[in-house]
Amino acid sequence: MLNRAPCPKEEPDAYVRYVSQFSVPVGPQVAAAAALTRAWFKPCFVGLENLPETPALFIGNHAFMALDAVLFHLYLYYDHGRYIKALGDKSLFANPYYATVAHAMGGVSGEAPVVERLMARGDDLLLYPGGAYESIKTPEARYELQWKQRYGFVKLAAAAGYTVVPLASVGPDEYYDHAVSSKTLVNSALIRWLTKKGILPADLRSDLVPPVPTGMLGGPLPKPKSTYFSIGKPIDLSAYRSQTLSARQLSTLRRKFARAIETEISKLLLLREQRKHKDGWLRRILSA
Repeated sequence: MLNRAPCPKEEPDAYVRYVSQFSVPVGPQVAAAAALTRAWFKPCFVGLENLPETPALFIGNHAFMALDAVLFHLYLYYDHGRYIKALGDKSLFANPYYATVAHAMGGVSGEAPVVERLMARGDDLLLYPGGAYESIKTPEARYELQWKQRYGFVKLAAAAGYTVVPLASVGPDEYYDHAVSSKTLVNSALIRWLTKKGILPADLRSDLVPPVPTGMLGGPLPKPKSTYFSIGKPIDLSAYRSQTLSARQLSTLRRKFARAIETEISKLLLLREQRKHKDGWLRRILSA
């Protein structure tokens, strides 16, 4: 039985040692689940020739319900032998139940001191700058980046002289529809009651309240959408190592990352359209 994780902000060195115990689960139950998931979503990777030999920070568009992170993380390792640590919102890791599961799956709190140490060690990292906010976006915002005013990841990558790899996914944003929107739910009597009883925190962030999802045939299972991942050309930041960048430089780099991801998303949407005839009639019905 593993001890509770040290606080990533107050004890970053101890926390990094703690999360280093974990890797992608490879037990028979996980392997069976991975095989079933593979048959369900038919994950396809393109751009594998762009995987750099050097450690990298993979950044991409986040999908509704965040299932894209699990699939990318799992199959990049299972099929292509590349193990990455997925960085998550620090507020999520404050929940011990979530943290236990996330750590076991290779997830790590995205606190800056932790990321600095992981980069210093040369770990491959996965980050969705839109975070939890992007993972509960409305259907109208599918495949749109929603990074708000976040520049911390740009500063960290540049200071470490890291390689940034643009990542795109198409399919996961459509696994579920919204039965009840986040806005409606956060203002509902149920949420107010749970908050009053102390079950939910009084300062609950609205962008962390997911909508009520509805999947295949209106049920809880995700739709069997064929899933595509694209790995773009690496962006080398070694020239910025140990520098303090200006706001203009940070903004320029962030736009560069965003444009690269958006380009990969466009390519994947076109590829999916070209290949949609390969999906059987049952898959197309269940994915509608």
